[in-house]
Amino acid sequence: MLLDLDGTLVDRQQAFEDWARSFIDGIDAGPGELDWLVEADRGGYRPRAELAADIVRRLRPGMQADEIQKHLQLGVVEGITCYPGVPEALRELRGIGADLVLVTNGTVVQQTAKLERTGLGPLLDRVVISEEAGMKKPDPRIFALAADGTAQGAETWMIGDHPTADIEGGRAAGLSTGWVSHERPWPHPWDPTLTATTTAELLGLLLARHR
Repeated sequence: MLLDLDGTLVDRQQAFEDWARSFIDGIDAGPGELDWLVEADRGGYRPRAELAADIVRRLRPGMQADEIQKHLQLGVVEGITCYPGVPEALRELRGIGADLVLVTNGTVVQQTAKLERTGLGPLLDRVVISEEAGMKKPDPRIFALAADGTAQGAETWMIGDHPTADIEGGRAAGLSTGWVSHERPWPHPWDPTLTATTTAELLGLLLARHR
């Protein structure tokens, strides 16, 4: 089972919004700047250096972008928590023999720090991070790398929240797919193998299928 990190196992969006609120309050920015900052983040898919440069231009002229970027990355990691029920579901999946492989876009330092902070590391069999792999989702090669060593004939799933990076990418790589919708509408004419509102619900469906 291949698992996404941000937006799937951990609530990166809430951590970013908490950081953004604290940052905006700390610089006494005007009304609407919090909404701008959350939108500018693009759910974490905006390159950090690019976002930091925009923050400097709009909110903190005279500051160094690399200083803002460091503050941003550390602040988000400090606020990271698992979604409810995720650690328990992962333990149950391992208990029935599932191999759990994290496949995540991001830097090694930041994604590893999230695993350490949440205690998820010991629940995973392997971790594949795009920076280290030299490729990122939805590139089919990163899914192949993550699934390398899977027993021949074993059913392999990609579980994630991003319609393109996780689900479309996993489907193109020939995997069964599980989409965590967070109550969003599905944007493509085809459907994932499974869909659920929350990660715990989706992992529960998989447990039920494979018990």
